[in-house]
Amino acid sequence: MNSFKGKKVLVFGLGLNQGGVGSAKFFASNGARVRVTDLKSKSILQSSIDKLKDFPDLEYTLGEHKYEDIDWADLIIKNPSVKPGNEYIGYARKSGKEIETDMGIFLKFVKPSQIIGITGTKGKSTTASLIYEILKTNDREAVFAGNIGKSVLDTISFVKQDTVVVLEISSFQLEAFDKTRVSPKWAVITNITPDHLNYYQIMDEYIAAKKIIGKYQGKSDFLFIRNDDPVVDKPDFLNGLNGKIIRFQVNDLSKNFKPKLKGQHNLENAAATLAIGKFFGVNEKSILNSIATFKGIPFRMELLKIWKGIKIINDTTATAPDAGIKALETASHMSSGNVILICGGMNKNIPYENYIKAVNKYAKKVFFLEGDVTDLIRSCKPGLHIKTFGPYSNLEKLLRELKDVVKSGDVVLFSPAATSFNLFQNEFDRGRKFNAAARKIFK
Repeated sequence: MNSFKGKKVLVFGLGLNQGGVGSAKFFASNGARVRVTDLKSKSILQSSIDKLKDFPDLEYTLGEHKYEDIDWADLIIKNPSVKPGNEYIGYARKSGKEIETDMGIFLKFVKPSQIIGITGTKGKSTTASLIYEILKTNDREAVFAGNIGKSVLDTISFVKQDTVVVLEISSFQLEAFDKTRVSPKWAVITNITPDHLNYYQIMDEYIAAKKIIGKYQGKSDFLFIRNDDPVVDKPDFLNGLNGKIIRFQVNDLSKNFKPKLKGQHNLENAAATLAIGKFFGVNEKSILNSIATFKGIPFRMELLKIWKGIKIINDTTATAPDAGIKALETASHMSSGNVILICGGMNKNIPYENYIKAVNKYAKKVFFLEGDVTDLIRSCKPGLHIKTFGPYSNLEKLLRELKDVVKSGDVVLFSPAATSFNLFQNEFDRGRKFNAAARKIFK
């Protein structure tokens, strides 16, 4: 890591999810000269800047990008969410600059043979968390990293020669694996459904991005995929994938298995975890006990509180319609159909016809957040035949008016099924603000 000493590193995108913060810390700690740039203003990014107060020599260009910063840099660390066609990254490429992501740097120090990689449209966070918990509980040297709200570079110092790295990997982060031409030795695809179609031009591009997780595997590597998955079961999906295919399915679980996590999708996550755990020699009973007691992770069907017999659930990470449908199905089973849904936001070029049918089937009232998804749903014919409220731009106002119509036995489901960028910084900012508003209103 001493190779970074004196190197001029430009962190292109500080962001609010700690990825840019971790990158800045890593390079500054290893002797690099670090400059950070972001289109967001200092006031918006203050929470991230505060986490870098121990590095007073950092330089900042905020509220804009500058070509001079590109000219200055020896190495550019690109935020993985920077879209293709960015003019500054294009300029950097034409100028012959070295461009990496934090995951690309991570892969220079961590061998693919150490990595259990988990990707998928939904379920990757829960599955990765479960796998990590099971390995840790059974005394395996393991590190949890990836798309978990901080930079993978924060974890490098904890990775030893015999450490297993449980790595949650987004489709954007998989681009680093493609560039490096490696895949994890153990790869898991939870599922693939339409998402990020504002980034990828067509669904096939998104599928190809997910497929990278197994693209460079050899015959001594392993790819875990769900049985009867409509995408991975297509004849051409497995073409060119050389890892040994291991299938998992809900039927692998014992019939009396009753986890705390509700929903069919979480049974699928449990089945994937069981397959990996058994492969690593963990006793099946021990695996199932660990899964059964797992309470879940924040912002994913998180039971925030029960107020006067009303369950309030935060599922802010549902940023696409398929995720919203699964949340509705799960909430309906928890409430005998008495679901009051809070949804809406911005679209990712994904159709919502099936989502509208699910809302009609499982919800009894809908409170809308402002956004083009809300406009789309309300304009569809045939549309919703249940009572709707809003749209709202303020969560406290929404919840005050919702409080007037909710009653004991209801489930208040905050599952937007859309992105957040019109009203919030990201889905986690949205989730934190929902929690704060709900605790204030329902006390």
